[in-house]
Amino acid sequence: MPERTKSMNDQIDALKALQMALARLGYYTGAIDGLFGPRTDAALKAVAAEGGAIRKLNSVAATPTGPMIFQGSARYPVDEIVIHCAATHPDWMRGQPLTAKRKEIDRWHREERGWRKIGYHHLIDRDGAILPGRAETEIGAGVEGHNRGVIHICLIGGAGSAATDPFERNFTAAQDRALRGLIDAIRAETAITRITGHNDHAAKACPGFVVRTWINRA
Repeated sequence: MPERTKSMNDQIDALKALQMALARLGYYTGAIDGLFGPRTDAALKAVAAEGGAIRKLNSVAATPTGPMIFQGSARYPVDEIVIHCAATHPDWMRGQPLTAKRKEIDRWHREERGWRKIGYHHLIDRDGAILPGRAETEIGAGVEGHNRGVIHICLIGGAGSAATDPFERNFTAAQDRALRGLIDAIRAETAITRITGHNDHAAKACPGFVVRTWINRA
């Protein structure tokens, strides 16, 4: 990889990490895309106005005595991540922003499933952009009977996939990097003890790969 390209990729990754930190603190609501725009600028100004207190994220898993995210009024501790796919084709809504895709998935969940809003906590697009869905402090809707204390992440794509497909058959390298980075960020905020796929909890293909195999491949 040319040095200039590597430097640009490093800058994009660093800005994605910053956007993710701002989003987790409630300052940023845009896509985690590594592009510096008006929303990122406004979020940084809001942080500066409050003294500049951004917690540093790292890839080390939190211990049970460390940071913890709680969900719902009963304050269920978040200790699991479940990975899903949207079961969409690679060219689904091509050229449209992830915000439009989130709106469509939100419509599916409201109109077709009768949920009050999108069930996933995060979406990851084909180019690696990340966008929040439900707040992490809300109980999600991703696995029947298995949602308390779980953060649900959905990858765009996966139509026609099998439960045992390799990750790269249905998803992109950018999604691989983004998913690993998002998991690291969540682990820095709460004591994650399990990372599973929808197919670990139900007789489904979703997310279209074996999560434990994918994790161990890194």
